[in-house]
Amino acid sequence: MMDLLILIGSKISQDTIHSSLGKPEYSYYFLMKEFVPALQRLGSVVEVKSLEEVDALYDRHSAQGRQVVFLSFSPPQQTPEGLRCPTIPVFAWEFDSIPVEAWGDEPRNDWRHVFAGSGSAITLSREAADAVKAVMGDDYPIIALPAPVWDRFQGQEMAGTRGLNLSERLLRFSGHLIDSPYLGLSADCLVLPPKVDPGASPVPNIPLSPGKVRWLTSKALFKGWWCEAVRPFLPRPGKDVQAAPAGTSLQEAPASQQVALRGVVYTTVLNPGDHRKNWIDMISAFCWAFHDVADATLVVKMTHHDLESYRVMLMTLLSRLAPFQCRIVVIHGFLEDEEYRDLVRHSTYYVNTSVCEGLCLPLMEFLSCGKPAIGPRHTAMLDYLDDEVAFIVGSAPQPASWPHDSRALLRAYLHRLNWESLVAAYRSSYETAKRPADYQRMSYAAERKMRGYCSVEQVSSRLGAFLDSQRRAGSVEKRSLVS
Repeated sequence: MMDLLILIGSKISQDTIHSSLGKPEYSYYFLMKEFVPALQRLGSVVEVKSLEEVDALYDRHSAQGRQVVFLSFSPPQQTPEGLRCPTIPVFAWEFDSIPVEAWGDEPRNDWRHVFAGSGSAITLSREAADAVKAVMGDDYPIIALPAPVWDRFQGQEMAGTRGLNLSERLLRFSGHLIDSPYLGLSADCLVLPPKVDPGASPVPNIPLSPGKVRWLTSKALFKGWWCEAVRPFLPRPGKDVQAAPAGTSLQEAPASQQVALRGVVYTTVLNPGDHRKNWIDMISAFCWAFHDVADATLVVKMTHHDLESYRVMLMTLLSRLAPFQCRIVVIHGFLEDEEYRDLVRHSTYYVNTSVCEGLCLPLMEFLSCGKPAIGPRHTAMLDYLDDEVAFIVGSAPQPASWPHDSRALLRAYLHRLNWESLVAAYRSSYETAKRPADYQRMSYAAERKMRGYCSVEQVSSRLGAFLDSQRRAGSVEKRSLVS
């Protein structure tokens, strides 16, 4: 393994990640970067920018007697074919079955075609590995490996962050901030009352048809929604955009922000454009659970390049839930490493309400830092979430389609959350945070579990043995397509 050259590549690069947040497959860039420390223990690592570079490096180094392999961090249907360099897809998958049908004139949509060509694969969860073996056969060489994130949260800069801290702490970052106490939320403003002109003649009370009533109701709802949730945040024509009051900065250019957090702080990191993240249930259950609790805060770090893609939906949701004493803080912007570590430091719990997960890097990161979680046990989270490190939310299977299937055929399952169970988990976690000994026990359990699951040592050891076995077997063995 000492003479191994490992080529790595992803559709998203360092140059495009800021503008790609929220777009399909953007998370593969972060996944690739997380694997680098483990790969560097196994050989030389080179990030490639093009497929031509892959084969050029392969030809040069294999001619010198070096073993070369290309790890393509991408969904199988985007894994390149026809390369001379042995290619292994590294992919996340959040369903219990894999696509075994081709559509849209793309044979790679049938993953059997891809796996037969690559001869092996690396995935992130045992459920995904089992789904591949169910189709390709039990002897198909595939390994389930998590991203090795544990070590990154063990340095001196994270020392002292594992204790329970309910006092005020300050979070600084550059971006946009939506802070519920400063928004003047009111459900009454979503529908405006009709305007009455005192000088106008009385209008005869003529019964309206059901269609006319529906149209007028929709018009009033839209007008109220626009006036309350949209118009206050639009720039005024011909005038400079004024800074909003403290905590409500929504100007177009990212600004330096600071927000004081206190009490029990729940944090989540998600893409609001991904319906699988189920963030509306997350927020509504939080406001319901802590309707009268002033020291409970939910921090939602949105990973999306476009604030307007979700802002109106968010404002409308919060207006419908108002009034509530708890606090919702939404952060829009790219957090630098130190800013992200501060977010982890200042949090009490991590919250996941997804209906399916391929891995969930943020959840693993917070657990690695000793932050217990709230979340369901399904898909990839089955590998590392239990009641010693998390407050488990109930769920049940529901038919779903594969996310890249343009036909939207029901071929798999996602896991609908039990909303009442989520409310109960919020309340139980809050009570635990008020008992430092109980909280500390969960914190230590989380850190221990993640060390054995996703440390660099664990992942590199297993990955090295897998790549070595593939090298001894001839690197890439072509297999017959399963019919």
